[in-house]
Amino acid sequence: MENVSTTPEDKHDIIYVLRTSQQHHVMLGMIADQKANIILGSYLIFITVTQGILDKNELLNIPIWMLTIAYTLAAIFSLLVITPRFRDKKSESGVKYGNLLFFGGFAKLSQDEFITELSSKLQSNQAAHEMLMQDIYQIGQVLNKKYTNLRFSYGILAFGVFVSFVAFSMVRFF
Repeated sequence: MENVSTTPEDKHDIIYVLRTSQQHHVMLGMIADQKANIILGSYLIFITVTQGILDKNELLNIPIWMLTIAYTLAAIFSLLVITPRFRDKKSESGVKYGNLLFFGGFAKLSQDEFITELSSKLQSNQAAHEMLMQDIYQIGQVLNKKYTNLRFSYGILAFGVFVSFVAFSMVRFF
């Protein structure tokens, strides 16, 4: 990788941009988790409320079951958004490590192994910049999966609401 900066004042700008980007990505992850939690919370409320409706009104059984199926699928994709993912990688020396800037990447290392691995990675400002860039990239990969699952969850839920509305309209007006 080529040298990122040549002047001292540029180095401060580079680290500022990298930190800002990293913080932005972490914030987007938190937003995705909150949206998934909203879907899961509303799913639990929906299931609780509809149990009483199913017992009282047989005409609504089909629309409610259609919506229940869609909500359940949406909840499954929402669970995939908030489920933690950890991957182990091995260094050239055989010591397990992942992203040393993320706790899941170093949690299985002892303190001495962590310090040794991190020290070997941080030999220069350029190396620190590269670690931050790798962290940003890896966070972005996780965000891509989270937002893909969130998009599926919303799409399924929207489709389920539409289909159950059509079924409800048919039951109610025909």
